[in-house]
Amino acid sequence: MMQNAVGTLRISLVALACAALAMPVRAQAPGSVGEPAISAYGKEFFAGVAPANAYDMVLRLPGFAIIEAVADVRGYSAAQGNVLIDGAHPASKREDTGQLLKRIPAASVERIELIRSGASGIDMAGHPVLANVIRRRDAVTEAALEAGFVASPDGWIAPSAQLEYGRRWEGRALDLALAFAPALDDDSGRGRICTFLPDGALIDKRRTDTRALKDEGEISASWRQPVAGGRLTLTGAVRSERARTDTRIGAADSGDPDEIIDEGEDLLEAEVGARYVRQIGKRTTLEAVASQRLGWLDAEERSREGGDSENFAQRTDTGESIGRIDLTHEWSETWSLSASLEGAFNFLESDTRLEEDGMPVFLPGSDVRIEERRFEAAAGASWRFAERWMAEAGLRVEDSAISQTGDSPLKRRFTYPKPRVALRWEADARNQLRLSLSREVGQLDFEDFVASASLDSGVVTAGNAELAPDKSWRLAAAWEHRFPTDAAITLRWTHDAISDAVDRVLVTAADGEVFDAPGNIGDGQRDTLAFDLSAPLDRFGFNGAHLRSSMLWRRSRVTDPTTGQRRSISKEKPVEASVSLTQDLPALRMHWGIGFDHIAERESKYRFDEISRESEDSGWTVFIERRIGQRWRVRAEATDIGGRDFREIRQKYDGPRSSSPIEEVERRDRNSPGYFSLSFRRSTGG
Repeated sequence: MMQNAVGTLRISLVALACAALAMPVRAQAPGSVGEPAISAYGKEFFAGVAPANAYDMVLRLPGFAIIEAVADVRGYSAAQGNVLIDGAHPASKREDTGQLLKRIPAASVERIELIRSGASGIDMAGHPVLANVIRRRDAVTEAALEAGFVASPDGWIAPSAQLEYGRRWEGRALDLALAFAPALDDDSGRGRICTFLPDGALIDKRRTDTRALKDEGEISASWRQPVAGGRLTLTGAVRSERARTDTRIGAADSGDPDEIIDEGEDLLEAEVGARYVRQIGKRTTLEAVASQRLGWLDAEERSREGGDSENFAQRTDTGESIGRIDLTHEWSETWSLSASLEGAFNFLESDTRLEEDGMPVFLPGSDVRIEERRFEAAAGASWRFAERWMAEAGLRVEDSAISQTGDSPLKRRFTYPKPRVALRWEADARNQLRLSLSREVGQLDFEDFVASASLDSGVVTAGNAELAPDKSWRLAAAWEHRFPTDAAITLRWTHDAISDAVDRVLVTAADGEVFDAPGNIGDGQRDTLAFDLSAPLDRFGFNGAHLRSSMLWRRSRVTDPTTGQRRSISKEKPVEASVSLTQDLPALRMHWGIGFDHIAERESKYRFDEISRESEDSGWTVFIERRIGQRWRVRAEATDIGGRDFREIRQKYDGPRSSSPIEEVERRDRNSPGYFSLSFRRSTGG
């Protein structure tokens, strides 16, 4: 069945490409700086900060913040980020945009364009602003080697390395990268677990010690060349991730054994992709994309406490095949049209096993295979009906067929129209107002169909084959103000009227045992207010300094399926905020910065028999980077040295929360040790 779907996608792409090649062609450089919707920033704009790469340059763009592609979203239409390379989105949605930009030396960048909605011939992918990194076209060969280490104050240390090679000549480009990166997860740390009766009396106190390590490796290659008047980009990547977590929970009484929990997770992922972009005549752009991704995950968790044991194992295979074609046409100076067609085949096959003292425990959704055939057609138009006014309208129609086999067989089909209308007003050269109304449809997470367990917290979750995607009508408004000093502020408000909200529900297994699972809980609403600030501080006497701040306030309301009371949606954070300050010191050939994130973050989770509230202290990172000669850079960075505190309070009920009293309250406190790193980078060519 998978081969049939892949074959259909291939045939469609070949037919579309052949039709495009038969059209008359007039090649054009990506992007145009003559349009009012596009602002160009050449090398002179960045000259004072001596950037090392395109990433440093993009961070300096006024009023722009990088939005990564959403790797876990199936398909391309809702997954693309807000950064273009030579006029096209990266061929892989799983490529980290920041890392991709860091591989482009600053000397290779001709200019960077800020593209606002309304620019002709540009697919904005739902973003109000895009950054387009235009590279030099002259022949050049570049290479870089970076090596260093990451270490923690508690004694852990591991090496890191990265190798890059790039060559461009006569419209062709070859890029190769090899990287290895270790990480100390912030689940690491020492702490304690205290258990109380409802009246506050302490009944148990245990110490915990956790070490969570992760090693990530990646090999990637990209080839670009002219083909039939357009640009063909081929990509391939192999990624691996190895995670190990060891936890020891001390016994309450000195004579009792400790609980020891070992977790291991190995992920291997392979991906190949192709993207073809071609200018057809003066006013039409064709873009075709095809990709294939496969992933293999093995995970195991074991818990031992004296003579008692629990084991959870999971084997999951995933895959995604995508074919997509986009056409944009500039009908006139005031009208622009677009159309797209996308087909995708996705699958997930998972086998999970839970054993308690050697005896198997049945979990709904423990042995499943899920397949999805998804098609989406879209059409849209933008109209500049006055000098400062722009209107956009579009319609996407999604058709998805999902089948599940295994212990919970089920077949379903969903068809959703997703209209969108937007209005933009350029009040003057520095103020812009945006207003939009759209129909949004969430995407089912295949992991919600599969059973899972966390032995250290004692939480077991069943899969739910009957889960449906959430839908909402979204009203959004934004105001953007740009100052003469290249500072910018953006204020955004969004209101979602939700139906079929996805949260947590109670499910009953065939043997009558009840489990918590993801499920639909009815209607709800969400309001979000976001504020972004980007400002150079030279006018305040802080030469070469730049301040960035992002703050978001969120409030959601749904009806709890267990108690019938109103509450927020599980796992949604009411506040998210970050602040960073950087400064360039050209005379010292140095660049330094400090950032604070996770400010005031907290979240609540609602299960049928438990309420969990998690919070964490703000995190911080400070770095300093120095150029040595023309080829060397050394960078030192420290994150949360001295530790960062995490807290979790779990109210456990003796049955459903609607009819059962609180049995006990558990509080978990943990201090994560933080880490520091040192790296040396040597570049050649350019």
